[in-house]
Amino acid sequence: MMRKKLYSIATGVFVGSVLLAGCKKFADPGVQIEEYKADTTVRSVSNQRKMLLINIDGLAADVLQALKPATLQSLLQNGKYSFSTATNLPVNNTAALGSMFTGNFETRLWDSTFYAVPVDSTNTIPVPLNMTAFRYIHDVFPSKKLAAVADWPNLVKTLLGDADKKVVTTSDAETKTSVENILRSENMDVVFARFSSVQKAGSQYGYKTGAEYEAAIRTVDTYIGDIMSALKSRPTYNAEKWLTVVTTTQVSDTLLTTKNWQDSPLKIPSFIIAHHKGFSGQDITKLNPAIVAKNEDLAAIMLYWLQVSKPNTMVSGSSWLDRFELEFLTK
Repeated sequence: MMRKKLYSIATGVFVGSVLLAGCKKFADPGVQIEEYKADTTVRSVSNQRKMLLINIDGLAADVLQALKPATLQSLLQNGKYSFSTATNLPVNNTAALGSMFTGNFETRLWDSTFYAVPVDSTNTIPVPLNMTAFRYIHDVFPSKKLAAVADWPNLVKTLLGDADKKVVTTSDAETKTSVENILRSENMDVVFARFSSVQKAGSQYGYKTGAEYEAAIRTVDTYIGDIMSALKSRPTYNAEKWLTVVTTTQVSDTLLTTKNWQDSPLKIPSFIIAHHKGFSGQDITKLNPAIVAKNEDLAAIMLYWLQVSKPNTMVSGSSWLDRFELEFLTK
């Protein structure tokens, strides 16, 4: 038995020696340390949310519905919209824009300076802080790029002073061209544009069906068509998630100068169109439960779309886009 075991061991040693002798030998390369090189691979910007916000001062919701201008009508096909947005009073543009960007109805922004007026004549009560959605976005995402384009210097430089790019124009045509250039050549996360010529026509000829007022609306509608074409021409457009919101502010020459808006008989509805290529067209007032949109919702919608938590200082505005997440998250 012992002789057999010794024979087996000897045989194993002999076979192993033969196999080792037949193997090719390689030199030990030692430890190799490679220098780090930055990844230069170009990647998609998939799921990158961006927002185009267009405000058309003085565009009456009922006239818009009756006129059906081509571009705005096309946005409804993939839009969540309302032609009865709540406006307690046709406030002046300062107050309306203040509400739109702060998310609060009460801003005490009543004149064209965009500075809040004191609560009382003694100045003993502090003026309420008017933090805008632009400021909130930068607080959470400092790298986000925001642009404001309008023919109103105080709107651009004061209320929207937190914008990274501020462009003061001299006409709606120049506003249109500036926004086109920004969309084609720059990587902004939010682009705001304000058009004023419709309100000027309404102030002169009335905010109602009529040749001059309708002509102004159709002209601005053409401008918006050009802007949408510029947006879709972006090389990265198909990989981005753009939300386009169109709304209005003042549709009257009656200004809010006191806190009597609750008793005012003037209840002129506004409108809002929230357009995304993944949306199915839908009148949000006909849902169950129905959505009653407000001007103040714009700030909340902006924060929601940019994925910024709504602060407790934003008390009036609310975002209702979360009811349609399945549509824009899957398309």
